[in-house]
Amino acid sequence: MKSTRLPAHLEQARQEIEQIAREYGLDFFPIIYEVLDYRTLYETAAFGGFPTRYPHWRFGMEYDQLLKGHVWAGSTIYEMVINNNPAYAYLLEGNEDVTQKMVMAHVTGHVDFFKNNMWFAHTNRKMLDTMANHAARIQRIIDRIGYDPVEEFIDTCLSLENLIDYHAPYIRRPEAVTPRPIVNEEEPPVVEGLPVEREYMRDYINPPEFLEAQRRKLEEERARQRRFPENPQRDVLLFLMNFAPLESWQHTVLEIIRDEAYYFAPQGMTKILNEGWACLHGDSLIVTDHGLVPLREVVNHRQRLQVSDGKCQQTVYDWNRFADYPTVTMRTRAGFTLTGSHNHRIMLADGTWRRLDELQIGDRVRIAGGTELWATEPALLRCRRPLPRVLVTAGAPAATTSSPHRRGYRRAAAVVVDEKLAAAIGRRCVTHADHQALDAIRRSPRPQVVAFLRTFCQGAGQSVTNGLTLTCADVDLATTVQLLLTNLGVLAHRTDTTVHIDNGDDLERAYTTPATPTGWTDEIVELEHGTADVYDISVMATHRYAAQGFINHNSYWHSTIMTQRVASAAEIISFADLHSGVVATGGGRLNPYKLGLELLRDIEDRWNKGKFGKEYEECDDIALKRSWDKQLGLGRQKIFEVRRLYNDVTFIDEFLTPEFVIEQKLFTFSYNRDTDLYEIASREFKEVKEKLLFRLTNFGQPVIFVEDGNYGNRGELYLRHRHEGVDLKMDYARETMRNLYKIWTRPIHLETVIEDKRRLLSFDGRDFSERRLD
Repeated sequence: MKSTRLPAHLEQARQEIEQIAREYGLDFFPIIYEVLDYRTLYETAAFGGFPTRYPHWRFGMEYDQLLKGHVWAGSTIYEMVINNNPAYAYLLEGNEDVTQKMVMAHVTGHVDFFKNNMWFAHTNRKMLDTMANHAARIQRIIDRIGYDPVEEFIDTCLSLENLIDYHAPYIRRPEAVTPRPIVNEEEPPVVEGLPVEREYMRDYINPPEFLEAQRRKLEEERARQRRFPENPQRDVLLFLMNFAPLESWQHTVLEIIRDEAYYFAPQGMTKILNEGWACLHGDSLIVTDHGLVPLREVVNHRQRLQVSDGKCQQTVYDWNRFADYPTVTMRTRAGFTLTGSHNHRIMLADGTWRRLDELQIGDRVRIAGGTELWATEPALLRCRRPLPRVLVTAGAPAATTSSPHRRGYRRAAAVVVDEKLAAAIGRRCVTHADHQALDAIRRSPRPQVVAFLRTFCQGAGQSVTNGLTLTCADVDLATTVQLLLTNLGVLAHRTDTTVHIDNGDDLERAYTTPATPTGWTDEIVELEHGTADVYDISVMATHRYAAQGFINHNSYWHSTIMTQRVASAAEIISFADLHSGVVATGGGRLNPYKLGLELLRDIEDRWNKGKFGKEYEECDDIALKRSWDKQLGLGRQKIFEVRRLYNDVTFIDEFLTPEFVIEQKLFTFSYNRDTDLYEIASREFKEVKEKLLFRLTNFGQPVIFVEDGNYGNRGELYLRHRHEGVDLKMDYARETMRNLYKIWTRPIHLETVIEDKRRLLSFDGRDFSERRLD
């Protein structure tokens, strides 16, 4: 038997792509790929992506359509992936390598979406096994009952498979079953009022208006008992399973059809939208060419800095912030600490990457020592409060005023931190952690940092038999000293406010001789979970940066995987050609890939520039709105929020804008009977949005409720169509009612609106009838 697994070169590409995707932050189930010839691939596609389904003519019909489309129209299935754990994906045998790589990169995005989007949270992650079980159960029924009756009943069920409640897994609706029995009309209860001992008091104790209210209440109660369910039910198939007179095998078949309909529902609900993320706490100090800078500042000001990746310098090019994100705080034996999002990755001792929520106590991680990346310009010590005279007189004033403020202090606008001032700050920090001055030291070039450390270590240090111990005024000072020493290539151990250096000679050598990058390792001794705002940057080339002493990885996604990390120079043009085909648009059709991609790009741009909120919406100046840019940098954060929380309907309803409709040239069209042509009907935003939402709501199909399973107290089924401006197609409605009758076996009634008039359609098993309700 021919193997359908990946050949060696594609297996290597798969490992590379998945490693890159995980480094970018994508979080997906394991993916198993199969390489199939085009006939086997289209057979699998006809089964909905599953290798085994129950026998039915529908699958053969779909296979025939797909195969003819491939042979005669040149259509090709590029990728097919099953929402399962592990996920299964299929590649077409004979496609060029760049196509296979594009598909694998694309599949990682789909599986990440399946795993993380809330609308897929309730889906069966073992559906591959479930589908095989369904096929076996129906085959056993066929063996016992016969193929023709089972096939006919499956036909009936499939014609009704859209009559489910697509939102049932996410909300709790009133129950379908009434706890009270249907009333016995032969013994109707009578309202007698409150009991009285004296007949002449009856009208006083039970006045006529009280008795009438009791009669109305009893009649309403009897009406509720006569009708079930008490509340309208959206899941028509569930109602049929519970109350229709089905044989056991019929109940099994209907249950299988309903289960599979719910499995496929989220994919239909997210078709437009379905086409990761490493962050640190804002106070994390990152090694840059501006010194040790808090990550919050880099992101908020969108600073295009040079950072150290542990070996060389790289450039920051993207910035993001995520609010109230699950975090993990880790601490090592040497006292290095880091707080990041639960899916943030750091480098382990062996050079591999691991998420923070996957770390365990005892794991060894890489420490970024000897990076020797320092600020290139002297820092300014800015005055948010009066500076001590000793610091002002030690530094070169950038701009000062001579008016005295308090004894021993002088007010200054800013002071240049030279080596003399840095040494003075070091002496002052021996007894007092001046955070304003300490921040300036973190942003200083190497000579100033060395001057600070020399004086501080001389004043705060105490020689011991196994090195030098520094006593610091607070934790912030101790952490800063440890990180500065690490950047110089000196490994120091910190315990709260105490910093210990094993060898004092290493310190003296570091002052005069620049270090080379050193790959120390350290052991994790503590892990703690929490929640905080977290910040992310993206870094060129190696996509990693040194912060808090660790080597951290940034994030990214699909087209970037192909264009920057996977596709070779020879493959880029082929990739662009394939990608353009995927997102292409044509007359008379809406490409969901194109719409989803462009709308996500628009959201990212709007949230980066601050084009949202009351101020922007109330701005009437078109030119000002076009040039609007608050430089918020919230785009990436927003689109990931969209990925996690939205489906197509809420996505379009929330984020489609008039500007987007104009830019993308969207319009509605209609058929002109006079010209026998389809023509543009409107470019108005309201009409375009309504048309899109109607196509997406309930997949563009009518919403039907079960109103009464005992209509007229005769066991007849009464349904109501929630009319939303579009009349039912009468031929579809009649066939649906005919198939419902086959299951319910009693007359079917459907309330709807036809040409703005309420109508009741009825089918008694032989004839259809219609009557007005208003």
